[in-house]
Formats: sequence, structure tokens, C-alpha cells
Amino acid sequence: MEKFGRVDIEPKDAIIAGSMCSWTLTYIVGKYGIDDGGSLIVVRKNLCDRETPQFDNPLASGYISASTSGNAKLRLSFDNRYFYRPWSGALVIYVYDGFLKEGDIVTIIFGDRSRGGQGTRAQTFQEKEHIFKFLVDPFRSRIYYEVASPPCQIIGGPADYLQLVAPSDCVVNTPFSLHVRAIDRWGNPSQFYTSTIMFEDAAMIKGLPTSSYFTVKDQGVKRFKGIRILDSGIYRIRVKDADGMASISNPIWVHKNDQETKLFWGDLHGQTHGVSRGIFADTVGAGTPKEYFTFARDIAALDFCSWQGNDFQVSNGLWHDVCQETKRFNQPGTFVTFVGYEWSGNTSCGGDHNILYLTDDQKIYRSSHALIEDKSDIADDKCPITELWQTFHGRQDVMAIPHVGGRYANFNFYDQKFIHLVEIHSFHGTFEWFAKEALDRGFKVGFIAGGDDHTCRPGLSPPLNKMDKTKGGLVAIYATDLTRRSLWQSLLNRHCYGTTGARIILSVEVDEHKMGDEFRTNSFPKIHVKVYGTTYLHEISVFRGLKQIYRYSLVKKCKSDTEKIKIMWSGARSKGRNKRTDWSGSLSLNKGQIISFTPFAFQNFDSIRQVTPQTLRWNSGTIGNYKGLIMRLDASDDVKIIFTSKPKTFSFTPLDLKTGTIVIDAGGVDQRIEVRNISDQERPKDVEFEHLDDEIKCGLNAYWVRVQQCDGQMAWSSPIFVHYDRNV
Repeated sequence: MEKFGRVDIEPKDAIIAGSMCSWTLTYIVGKYGIDDGGSLIVVRKNLCDRETPQFDNPLASGYISASTSGNAKLRLSFDNRYFYRPWSGALVIYVYDGFLKEGDIVTIIFGDRSRGGQGTRAQTFQEKEHIFKFLVDPFRSRIYYEVASPPCQIIGGPADYLQLVAPSDCVVNTPFSLHVRAIDRWGNPSQFYTSTIMFEDAAMIKGLPTSSYFTVKDQGVKRFKGIRILDSGIYRIRVKDADGMASISNPIWVHKNDQETKLFWGDLHGQTHGVSRGIFADTVGAGTPKEYFTFARDIAALDFCSWQGNDFQVSNGLWHDVCQETKRFNQPGTFVTFVGYEWSGNTSCGGDHNILYLTDDQKIYRSSHALIEDKSDIADDKCPITELWQTFHGRQDVMAIPHVGGRYANFNFYDQKFIHLVEIHSFHGTFEWFAKEALDRGFKVGFIAGGDDHTCRPGLSPPLNKMDKTKGGLVAIYATDLTRRSLWQSLLNRHCYGTTGARIILSVEVDEHKMGDEFRTNSFPKIHVKVYGTTYLHEISVFRGLKQIYRYSLVKKCKSDTEKIKIMWSGARSKGRNKRTDWSGSLSLNKGQIISFTPFAFQNFDSIRQVTPQTLRWNSGTIGNYKGLIMRLDASDDVKIIFTSKPKTFSFTPLDLKTGTIVIDAGGVDQRIEVRNISDQERPKDVEFEHLDDEIKCGLNAYWVRVQQCDGQMAWSSPIFVHYDRNV
């Protein structure tokens, strides 16, 4: 028997993500035994969103029990921050009033159903090697020794919806491919999906089969080649299956002729674990670099991708694997990869920056070796980040993208030779304040978004069942072709934009100059905007620097009695790690009643219910993004409506809305509440407009556009930098 014992897990069969289940861990004590006051811990990675354990109610979900054949008692607790990163959620089992000897058995049941309980909810994302890491402190020393823990597998569940992914632009009568994927409620491919799908007949779209049958072999994803569209315009392809699920593709912009550039989609920000499964595991992610790039290409249908692990956990073995897989997956014209890593020094030393290289087989210069056991190359560490800039001096094949993660990048360390872009959104939240700060400092940067995915689902990055995370983003690049050098040059030129994950087509020009360009003029600039959404559009805003100079609202007022009230809350509590704003609260009327309500942009952990005919209650949070509700009242114009939340409480009447939108500042970082009337009139998905800025000031002006959809999805164009001088 191993000196620290051994552990087994049941069941060994795969578990469906997000399902109610039960695991039994059987531990056989090793030769040292466990002294009175010693302990066992079972730790999980901090990204794991498995249900938080509880020990008091055996009838409720999440109940965990532990028993032993030995002559001792056990006491259970859970500490969400216990042990070493990335293992920072621990079930702690204390041994007391006795001791355990070699051969004694400890049985731990996660989701104990023996007394009528429901089990426990599994984590919501798929994982080939999901580990209950088991450690023991036999000597009461608070030093834990690892016991080999067999992994189990988490897989996608039944399909909840279909997704269609098409290229965002193509040329008339030129073949392209279409991805159809079946997705479970948590954003995983439904690998056992079997059904017949049927495409809607469209006269101008050729090459689509009338129907196609998904088998288990398809693993929930199929690619259809040879699709052609016979005329120019904006198209969307529709599909449904035999069970009634229906979906519509992202917009396809079909041109009569080849364009100078094409629109490509990617995710340049995400990480996995590596070869190590020890205490100091390689990074906080799930999956392997091979699985990561495979998902990006075959499931998410991305055009390009990069891996970005926290440097202070990237071992030399993992870095070698990342470089090799990045090189192997790079297929110009089909799927492009960039080698890179995340320089993850503390904010005081520079903060988080994604490092991208143009070519393969690059060296990693870490901010520290904080969680790397092998210190043989510690002399190569570069901290603060100014040391990294010095190391890269003169190089044209490396760039850095500052972002907001746990740490946020510190613009006091900005270097224009390497920083051309900032990340405005990731699964950590929406950080418009970060982009505005860069502009306010006079930096000429473009805007992108990324997933910062840790679950090996780059390009999809669905939100975890955690209140401090949201859906990850995507970056769109206008480039001449799908090669590293072309994409790289477009990133340098800021010919790109970011979204919160939706493939919204966004085109912004100022006097025929593309997003990211810089030019001089003595005329009032004319901003030309085209937006083709993935659903109905809510609002499009044009900014000059930090100032919103034009608002193109698509939520129309209604003069009839069928109008609704839309309430939207947004923002973040702070810029640091604990940035989530808790908007949990209520809405009540002093008379009349609420006859209907619909939440929008809610995620897994958000909820809303009607308590009485006059009262709604909700649990909701934002991390810079926005959420809200739409309601219809049966009440007079003078009814008092009271909005109650932790950040702000206020009241209004429908009569107050007759003069326009109510905007309430709620402090924090862009925390605000907006209230407006809207109508039942269907809003457009596609918009094109122009705005002439006749109030421009002399000097440098940065024009950029923000798009908001009715489902909460957003997009931000990179700025166009205009030097205005009346005397030019």
C-alpha cells in the first residue's frame, strides 16, 4: 500500500455537465495513519463551478457526508479559498477524538442521496480529466501530501438549442462552409445529439441540403461545405430540427466582387492546464493545448486563435507543448494560430498583458516563477514590465495587449512600441472604463475583446455558473487574407473590433477612412456606420473620445396604451478583483398591477419572479455589462414605481418618462440605471446611418462606436483618430 494511502472514485462513468449526481470517494489510509487532529482535504480548481457543499440538510442538494471504519470522529467544513492556486476550493475533513491506522477506510459522498437528498450539481463545463484532488496531513503538521486521485469525465448534456455559424462576409456565387452545432444549456456541445435538421428554403442560397441527420459520431457538430449565395446583400440562414428547435445564423455580408479586406473572427485570449496534475498544476485552466485549438477550429469555427496562460504557472514542459501545438495547428487560409502567453505581474509592476509573437518557437519571459517548481531559468524573469520592454527593444514581431483580469493592467507602464490594442471585454466582465482611460491618456489604441476562457471552449466561452463571470468575447479583424502576417498587420493598424461573443458585423468609417486609421482634415468629419446584428438592435452610440456625441436609438416610443417600460442596470462596483455589482432587489407599485414582465441579458445565476401583482424581486449582478427587464403595467400615469437595489433606490412614475429616458447614476465604475418607454414595434437587426460632427475641436479626436443589442450583446469599434485643424 502507498505510504499515504490510496483513493478510488465511483462512478467511473462520464457525468453530464450541470446535472445532479453523486460521487463516492473511498480512501484507504496509508502506513503512517492519521493522527488525532490530522486532516484530509479534497480540493477543486478555482474555475470549477460545482455546487458549493453543505453539511446540515441531507434533503437539500449539495449535501456531503463522510464516515470512517476507524476509531475516530470526522468533522467537515468547506473553504472556497483554501490551499494553493489553482486548487482553491477545499472540502476539509478533520480527524478528532481518536486516530486512523493503516487500512482504515474513509468514505466521502459528494451529493449523498442515502437520506433522500437530491445529489449535487456537477460543474457546468465539459472536461476530459476532472479531478477530485485528494491530500492528507497525517501528522497534524498542516503539510499536505498528495494521494493519487483517479479522474472522472464531464460531458455535454442534451441539446437545448442549435447554433449556426457562417462567414461574416463572402462573394456572390463563391462557396463557403456553414457550421451547425447542438449546444446544451451550459454552452457545451451536445455530443450525443441525434436528430434530423432541416434548412429553410431560400431562393438565393444554394448548396444547402434539404435535411441532414446528426449521428452520435458527429459529436453535436457538423460542417456543410459548398454553400453559395447568388446575389449581394445581407443574408441569414435558418434551420430547425425534428424536435422543433430552430435557429438563425449570424449575418452574412455578400459582396458582388472581392473586397480589399475580409472579416475574420478569433479569440486571442484563453488558457488550459498542461502536463502537470500536481499541487502546482500548470495554470488555472482545463483541457490541454491540443484540445484547446481543436475546439477553437472544429467546434467554435474560429478563423484564428492564441493560447495565453498565466506566466508564473507556465512550466517549461507546458511552454514547449504550447509552442509545438501552436505550430502544428497553424494552417494559413484555414485556421491561424499565434504563440503567446500572459505576462501576469501584479498591477504595481505593470499588470496583465497578453504577449503575442508573429513567429513560432519563441522564448517565454515570465513576470515571476511564483508557482513553478523548476527555478532553473528564473534569471530570465522580467519584472516590472519595463524590463520586458527593454528585452523586446527593436523587435517588430511581438506585441502586448493590456487587459483586466484578476489584476488589471497599469497604463503607467504603457509603451507605444508594443501596445497597439486594449481588451475591452472578456469573461471577467466589460471594461469600457479601461478603454476610455487609454484614450483619456492620449494613447492611440484599438479595441478588441477576448474570451479569457479557462474551460477549454475558446470562441464560445459561455458564462460559468458563477456570479463574477460573464460570457467571453471575440475579436473581429478586417484583413486581406487569413495568414499570420496579414492578421498581424491589421492588428497593428487597429483594423479590428471587439464583441461580447456575438458575431455582429460592424463597419465604421470617417470620411472614407477605416476604423483604426489616422488622418488630418479641416472639414467637419462625417461618421458612416453600418451594423448588421445577430438579433434586434437596442442602441448605437457614437463617441468622440470620452463623450457620446450621437445616440441612434432603436427603441421607439409608443403613443398607444400598449407601451412597455424598460429598466436597465449596468456597471461594476470597482476596478479590482471584487468588481461585481450586486443589483439584487425589487420593484413595486403603489397601485395598479404588473401584467407581464420579461428579463433580458440574464445569465444562469440571474433570476426574477413576481411576488405579488404589484411586486417583482430579482437576483442579478453585472461586471460592467448590462441587464434588465421589460414590463407592462395596468396602472395610471401617476402610479409610483419604486426601484430598490443595493447600489441605488429611487422612484418614478410613467408620467416622468413622457419627457424622455431617466438615467440614474449609481456610483462605482459606470454604475447606472436607465428607464424608458418602448413599444411593441419590431426593431431592426440592420442599420446604416451617417452623423456629421460639426462640434469637433481642434487637435486629435478619437471616434468610435458602441453597439448594444436587445439581448445584451455588445460591440465596440476601434477608434479612428482625426487631427482637426481649421487652417489645414
